[in-house]
Amino acid sequence: MSELESKKAEHQMSEESMDNSWKDEFIVLVFSLPIVINFLAPLFSEMTITQAWENLSLAPEWYTTVISILVLVIFGLKNVVYKVADKLFDTGKTSSSCKYKK
Repeated sequence: MSELESKKAEHQMSEESMDNSWKDEFIVLVFSLPIVINFLAPLFSEMTITQAWENLSLAPEWYTTVISILVLVIFGLKNVVYKVADKLFDTGKTSSSCKYKK
């Protein structure tokens, strides 16, 4: 496969993934809403920003883990997520075998 063909294939894959992009934004929005609401609450109530941070610290571990993964994926650090997942779930695979690796 020539370099030009591989670039075209890569571009087509990028376009296909962009078609499903709204799903990603929806998931980010859903998981971000509690954080946004938590920090908007002091504007409309007697709650302080310090209390908002305290509320955020009470979030379950799974929620903070999901938010952390979303941030890593948003900033293009999918390989880090895959390596951590491989170690956590002891899959025996390496990130280089992942089909999403750039």
